[in-house]
Amino acid sequence: MSTLEALHAIVNDSDAPQIIRDHIVDSLQFALRNHPGYFTRKEIQWLAQWDDTRIPIAAAKVLSEMKTA
Repeated sequence: MSTLEALHAIVNDSDAPQIIRDHIVDSLQFALRNHPGYFTRKEIQWLAQWDDTRIPIAAAKVLSEMKTA
């Protein structure tokens, strides 16, 4: 969780280069969609609350799939 918190801090840091922030979001989105087992339910619930819409959409999809499984 601490790694995700560090990534969240970078994504929300307006001084961080935009390309780095976009890369973090894209990488997390890819991991959520293609390897959701890397994350715990608590982490996915937390990711579903991020400000960037790409992450919560992917996290919500994983959560809904977890509920049906």
